[in-house]
Amino acid sequence: MVLLSAVGSLTAGAKTSLWSNYSPNGSSFSTTTTIDFSKQNLVAEIDLSGSNASEECILSIGTNGIGNWYPDNNSGYSLHFYYKPASSNFHIDYLDGSTNSIRTDVSGVSGSVTIKLSSDGLTVNGTSYGTSSTMSGLLGQTSFTIGSVEGTNKRSHATYSNVYLEDKDNGGTTDPDSPSAPNHGSFNVNWISNQNKVGDYKEDSHATFIPYSSETAMKADQEYFEHPWVTPKSSEYLLLNGNDWKFKYVVGTSNGPGSSEFQAKDYDDSNWATIKVPLSWEMANYGKPVYTNVGYPFVSNPPSATQGYTQYGVTDNNATGFYRKTFTIPEGWADKEVFIHFDGVYSAAVVWVNGKYVGYSQGANTDAEFDLTGFVTEGENQLSVRVYRWCDGSYLEGQDMWHLSGIHRDVYLYATPKTFVNDHYITCDFDKDDATSGKLSVALTLKNCDSESSVKTVKVKLLDAEGKTVGTVNPISKNVSVGANSTTSTTLAFEKITSLHPWSTETPYLYSVVICQMDADGNEEMAFSTKYGFRNIKLSGQQILVNGKRVFFKGVNAQDTHPEYGRAIDTETMLKDVTMMKCANINTIRTSHYPRQPKMYAMMDAFGLYCMDEADVECHYLGTNISSNSSWQTAMNDRMTRMVMRDRNHPSVIFWSLGNECGAGTNFSATYNICKNLDSRYVHYEGANSGASYSDLGSNMYPTVASVSSNSNGLNGKPYFICEYAHAMGQAVGNLKEYWDVIENSNGIVGGCIWDWVDQAICNPSDLAKGVKMKNGFNNWTSGYDYNSTSGINYGFQGNFLDNGLITPDRKWTGKLAEVKKVYQNVTFSGFSNKTLSIKNKNAFTNLSEYDLVWRILRDGRLIEEGVVSLSVAAGASGTVNIPYTTVMTDGAEYVLDVALCLKEKTLWAEAGYEIAKEQFVLAGEHSASLAIRDTSKDGSLSVSGNTVSGTTKGGKSFSMNFSSTGKLTSWIFDGKPIIVSGFDFNSMRDIDNDRWSGSFVTSTSQSVSSSLRKSGNDATLSMKCGNYCTIDYTIYPDATVDMKVTFNSSSSYRRVGLAAQFASGLERVEYYGRGPWSNYVDRKTGSYLGRYLTTVEDMLEEQIHPQTFGDHQDLRVLKLSNPATGLSLNITTAGQVAFSLSHFNESDYCGTGDTMWSDGKHWYDLTKYDQTFAHFDYWQRGLGNGSCGGDSCFEKYLCPNGSYTYTLRLTPSVE
Repeated sequence: MVLLSAVGSLTAGAKTSLWSNYSPNGSSFSTTTTIDFSKQNLVAEIDLSGSNASEECILSIGTNGIGNWYPDNNSGYSLHFYYKPASSNFHIDYLDGSTNSIRTDVSGVSGSVTIKLSSDGLTVNGTSYGTSSTMSGLLGQTSFTIGSVEGTNKRSHATYSNVYLEDKDNGGTTDPDSPSAPNHGSFNVNWISNQNKVGDYKEDSHATFIPYSSETAMKADQEYFEHPWVTPKSSEYLLLNGNDWKFKYVVGTSNGPGSSEFQAKDYDDSNWATIKVPLSWEMANYGKPVYTNVGYPFVSNPPSATQGYTQYGVTDNNATGFYRKTFTIPEGWADKEVFIHFDGVYSAAVVWVNGKYVGYSQGANTDAEFDLTGFVTEGENQLSVRVYRWCDGSYLEGQDMWHLSGIHRDVYLYATPKTFVNDHYITCDFDKDDATSGKLSVALTLKNCDSESSVKTVKVKLLDAEGKTVGTVNPISKNVSVGANSTTSTTLAFEKITSLHPWSTETPYLYSVVICQMDADGNEEMAFSTKYGFRNIKLSGQQILVNGKRVFFKGVNAQDTHPEYGRAIDTETMLKDVTMMKCANINTIRTSHYPRQPKMYAMMDAFGLYCMDEADVECHYLGTNISSNSSWQTAMNDRMTRMVMRDRNHPSVIFWSLGNECGAGTNFSATYNICKNLDSRYVHYEGANSGASYSDLGSNMYPTVASVSSNSNGLNGKPYFICEYAHAMGQAVGNLKEYWDVIENSNGIVGGCIWDWVDQAICNPSDLAKGVKMKNGFNNWTSGYDYNSTSGINYGFQGNFLDNGLITPDRKWTGKLAEVKKVYQNVTFSGFSNKTLSIKNKNAFTNLSEYDLVWRILRDGRLIEEGVVSLSVAAGASGTVNIPYTTVMTDGAEYVLDVALCLKEKTLWAEAGYEIAKEQFVLAGEHSASLAIRDTSKDGSLSVSGNTVSGTTKGGKSFSMNFSSTGKLTSWIFDGKPIIVSGFDFNSMRDIDNDRWSGSFVTSTSQSVSSSLRKSGNDATLSMKCGNYCTIDYTIYPDATVDMKVTFNSSSSYRRVGLAAQFASGLERVEYYGRGPWSNYVDRKTGSYLGRYLTTVEDMLEEQIHPQTFGDHQDLRVLKLSNPATGLSLNITTAGQVAFSLSHFNESDYCGTGDTMWSDGKHWYDLTKYDQTFAHFDYWQRGLGNGSCGGDSCFEKYLCPNGSYTYTLRLTPSVE
């Protein structure tokens, strides 16, 4: 299956196929695509004869996720089609947010069905089931996910005969006139090994803008005007993304790239394959992905990047990808300047149009533009792009990441008048620290591409968020004269603006700066707008102030990565990233280690995220051999300049960063000065002695908490920013709270960014080309060791070391992120006494009156009372609020108070009611260290014979338990149904990547009986020893209940202290009263709360990319395992401190010692899934720490304790 995006310019009547004769056979499948329903129809011709489930989700179309019935977060639109083959019933659901606007059945459907979605509405087999008015919300969108992913039991077995986008025939023809093209000479292949040649005929960098023909046309595109990350609908813009690019892959040689002279206009490419743009070509199964950390995938010989490390699996050397695409210039562009824009290409690109050489660019993550005027004609044109996998610029792109190739970001055309505003820079000189008043200046650069001088009138408006003009003199305008073939700069200023709404991450209020251009006769000929937020950044002592208030940067490092597209990250995924970050109380992104796409900054502006914008400069392997070598100064300057010039209008950008891990190179003196000359923001660079030079901030990576504490007053005499910490590889993010206890109580630490946001694992490209995304029930994800030999570890081929994310590659929430959300929350509930809750508001600007305080009383984990109270606590202040519960708590049960601060109003990132801060207080009946003594005289009867206990319960259920001669429980039968496969034994096995430990585990012991099985009154007892590790005292009651009092001899050298057992197959349903729902550990449990949770053993698995210990849940009170098929249940009640985990996978199959994540190459889909359940019941499991890349391995207080410790398990079987 190929994932597609619709093309921006369409030939009348053309069809773009999404799927043809595709049979998913019950597998999940989906695609993301752009549809303009004013120009296109979506048609699905589906053969239903293969459908065989009771009900199948045949097709879903949505704007915000299709995995659930409602759109994700009840925001957006979803259209679902279900089919019940037994009744021939075809069901339709259309969801507008949380409203089910259409819910109807089509009866008598069999054989095949044709679905058509157009601007007229929805038809099924030619009959209308939704009008354009009813479905206007969906039809007004442009970005969609289409497929069938809902529920494993509902997935489709139909055949998708043809699902396609059908272009409407809107009429119209062009009569192209072909002028002579400018002569740009020719491309020289030596440029890819010349660090001083960063481009040829490449336009100067400038701020992002999309031109419209007029202000009216601009405002008519309301969606882009409000959300400048969607695809614009401008007559002056043409998106070239799509799946119709012709593609030829040419393997390189040890001496250089292979021959690829395919740029002739009439070259016959009919036999070439097609490829999606944007996409990393390795993800289309051309060549192999390469992951390196520190090193390069090629033999280091700067500036030449020619020969791959063949001995480590990089065999295609410097390959070439050749792209060809035919596009049509819209009518009306004949007298305009036409530009082509590339958001990003790895690593170097040569461009031809209609067979004529246009230009050259390198710099994989900075924009490249070329003027195509004179090369293009009205009507059809041919674009050729040769992309080199590597060039000299790759030496500056040595980041810890997948090294992938191709056009990985948007490509589009835009048209302007011959003389036009080609750059703008917006600044404000505030007269108040709080950014509520000041002078707004808009510096414009006008470029005249004509051979005659020109006079233009430029006009600037400032609009508030409601579209109203701001101030008394608005707009302002000026006449500007621009000489032939030259540029002119001018500034327009609003001298005094008051009553401004400041921008911050808490209140991301955005204004619109509208820039219009008129010709000499006053006719409007161009307009565009930029979102702008007023915010004032200042340094005060060793603190950073935003709008006069100290702020903390609670951040993550974030990469461009997608499991199916490689380095090409689509808009939907970007939106999911920023939405999840906001939901997790993250307020800062460091763009590690390169600038992101322009639309991502627009999202950060709108959602409210601070940004450290980092240049695409990392030469970790060579360090100062590059960064102090003056021959690389041009390239470093170019990358810095292009980033700053493009992004400096974004309020979200708080800091510039010069790059990453290049050493204290002298070239950074120039790039630092570039930042300072182009903009006033503060500059970060960690690599020069922890920010001692070339940086306004002190900065380091992976310090211990003790080290952070020692720099509480700043680092190197500067505000201290921890650019990377809490390395989140595998099970990780232990002791995060301890970091922030230090940071928030410091005088000179401004915050830090966790490494990193998302696991970078990718789908196997060869399988992906066949539409295979899953394998044995797991995502078909791969890591570095799947492509390159880890014997090259010293050259950066470091296996799974790229999977350090807080979330999974497909953007699923994890226990790690739950902990971050709690630690990063801006409210502390510091105490509760006499129904009075003490609250500290750590927000810089927001009064807590903006939220509802929701409280709940839980009795033994079950909700019995709840309410909502209002509160008002000013930013930075503390206060109290009364919780008016009436519950009486005298019956000995455990009572818990949950308090949560919830959004009153819907935001861009969450619905009203979303919890942004939470705490829990135990009010009464804290968990006991012992269980109540039982009176069993009327519970049934039992007998003891040798090593066997047999009995019958009061209800007539028979049971038996067999013990080995050494005392191990070997069999337990209740009502003829087995409960265990293997009995309890001491077990210390725990292997997580974050440990990086080379010790040994105890998985079985030399057991012995210390007190033999015997009848004791109505009960039976047995005591046994598991070597010197623990003793187990069994008491078996006549109702088949078993008490196990376990006393451990614990040591701080152990990874875990507890028992392991294997329960019989079928005990799949899990209900527990403990901490959840996410996995939690002794040093990562503040974001997990006591409650009752319902799940399954299978769903408790955490799909870490590299298999490792998972699923711990602290503070277990009650666990119930059930077999729905047989009615058998096992209820486990605890006394004392108990944590548990459950799995269908045997840890012995994947746990080891040492740094196995480098090299063992294991995946979940390679492992055996067993029918039985492997269970752990731990007194203690060592804390996770964050020591996989420096930092603290584990705090002493979270180590397994030394000494003797006891818990009790009470196990009661039943049949329901």
